[in-house]
Amino acid sequence: MLHDLGTRVRSPLALAATAFLAAALGVLWLLDPDTNPFRHSEGPVSLLGLLPDAASATLLLLAGLLGLAVAALVRHPTRAPAGLRGLVTAAGAVTLALAVFCMDTQLISFIGYLCAMTIPLVAAALVVSALRRSTAARATALIAVGLVAWWGIASGSLAPDAVSELVRNLGDGFARVGARPWILVGFALATVQWLSTTLALAAPYTERLHRPSARIDRIVTIATVVAVLGPIPYVLVRATWLLPSGLFTGPITPADLDPSMRLWGLLLGAAALGGSVLTLGLIRPWGRVFPAWMPYLGGRAVPVAAAAVPGFAVAFVLTASAPSIVLLSFEQAADGDAESLWMLLLLPLWAWGPALAVAVWGYVRRRRLEALPAPQPTPAPGRMAA
Repeated sequence: MLHDLGTRVRSPLALAATAFLAAALGVLWLLDPDTNPFRHSEGPVSLLGLLPDAASATLLLLAGLLGLAVAALVRHPTRAPAGLRGLVTAAGAVTLALAVFCMDTQLISFIGYLCAMTIPLVAAALVVSALRRSTAARATALIAVGLVAWWGIASGSLAPDAVSELVRNLGDGFARVGARPWILVGFALATVQWLSTTLALAAPYTERLHRPSARIDRIVTIATVVAVLGPIPYVLVRATWLLPSGLFTGPITPADLDPSMRLWGLLLGAAALGGSVLTLGLIRPWGRVFPAWMPYLGGRAVPVAAAAVPGFAVAFVLTASAPSIVLLSFEQAADGDAESLWMLLLLPLWAWGPALAVAVWGYVRRRRLEALPAPQPTPAPGRMAA
């Protein structure tokens, strides 16, 4: 069974590369603690503040060394010792602990900002695609562009000054955050890689979950619906920014919105709405086959990895960031800001993340079942098969 590990882990070299980078970064942080952005607990709220300053560097080095050992043994499975299964599990546990303790509100904000920055490009691609389609699609696209232009002029959010201020503020913000959020993104991707490696060992024990089952299908559908609804409260609050200032105020809606802030808030809401739509694709036909209106891709099968890798990564980030959101909300509530508790409902990461993980797993399971050859009918007793 251990001999099959090399075939179930698709890329031992990628595993080794990740482990080497982790070990090198851990050594750097231990030799020069000032380069470790997770050393000081006065940064963004995270569980890492409960551990000593050198904990992140030590965990990172340990995860890297274990990863290198596993990658070497997976590369030559015939030499694998009897304890390989425990070694892989230990390495995955260390990596998971490192990522969970380091996750904080900065990462979820950073990813949200990156997604929001793609919204204008996505919108432009949709408009161009619609203009190449039917008359009804062209008319719809032109009406949508007209409404956006009218709103932008009326609110001042699309004025050159507002757009330039938004770009300038984004540039200043990315310059201030430094390498920390990018390292967190790397932690998230490495954790997903490690979890896939660890789960490869559990394949013989989870075989029953990969068989056709109406009960599992119902659970996956419910989880997908929960994941689709996860960002909707945030989307609805951001949608109020389309209305004049002062009508709705709250934890993320100031009483007076300047044009650049209004535009950025709406882009964040659009990004969250896009995530909800993409999640819905996990149980819809267009999540398995690209829609016909998509240039160059229409009619082709959606690669499983194209949905699984980002889906599991986002699910992990949401789940691992949930404790940080809870800690921050209760800390602010203890300081007298009772409205901060609403964030637990506006961004229900505690339910959204696990539900998305189940939804993505169900999508992968369904695609694998669809790829299996159809069962052949069993010949009747006493008959010769043709």
